[in-house]
Amino acid sequence: YPGLHNVNRAGTSLLVGSEPEGEEAFRKLKELGVQTIVSVDGAQPDLALAKKYGLRYVHIPIGYDGISRESALAMARVAKEAKGLTYVHCHHGKHRGPAAAAVICLAAGTATKQEALDLMKRAGTGKDYIGLWRDVEAFKPPEKDEVLPELTESAKVESLAAAMAKLDRHFDHVKLLAKSDWKTPKEHPDLVASAEALLVEEGLTESLRNCDPKADAKFTELMSQSIKSAAELREAIQKNDAVKAKQLMEVVTQSCTRCHAEFRN
Repeated sequence: YPGLHNVNRAGTSLLVGSEPEGEEAFRKLKELGVQTIVSVDGAQPDLALAKKYGLRYVHIPIGYDGISRESALAMARVAKEAKGLTYVHCHHGKHRGPAAAAVICLAAGTATKQEALDLMKRAGTGKDYIGLWRDVEAFKPPEKDEVLPELTESAKVESLAAAMAKLDRHFDHVKLLAKSDWKTPKEHPDLVASAEALLVEEGLTESLRNCDPKADAKFTELMSQSIKSAAELREAIQKNDAVKAKQLMEVVTQSCTRCHAEFRN
């Protein structure tokens, strides 16, 4: 479809894919019978084009590290209220979007737990996104007395400072794993080196993608360098190349330190 990528169907009332790109994408969604678009991406939805084609937008931004109960309850409200065909998207339609679509299906009772997980597999959700798989598998429909959050077409997205604080947490985990030769420490059985490195890479990528378009050119350059180094670090860990991973860990650390010195400190 024009402007739509990695589109997958989940049952008869749900589609999941990439962020709609341009007017052709919104026109196509309308032609397909979509009435509601759900974005779980951090970027603000294109409300103008959606309204032009009579489409309702719901914005429930989530991270790559999992789906909070509040976000899951908002998705359950989508399942309860949405009429007709619903299109769920993140950025590329591979990780967060399919996980959200899986939760909506579970909340609506239109998929079994295995079918929800199969949807994520079909969409190509990375196994290293442990939190997404964990929270879909652990999802339980709302209790009768649980209050479902109000839905909004444009949610307030966390600031760059808040995003960086979350990123720091994952980077601290990577440092801890580096000291354990990239093996899961006994005192932290929940940590997996490749997964934490991936969350650092994605955290940097999302922070740069959603920052002010007028941001200092030097800042965007340093962030881009950090993303490249973080990706190389993640690849080295996945290949079990401990020596190269240690070297790249130094590169990433120096890159972040330099950026902090110029733009945070």
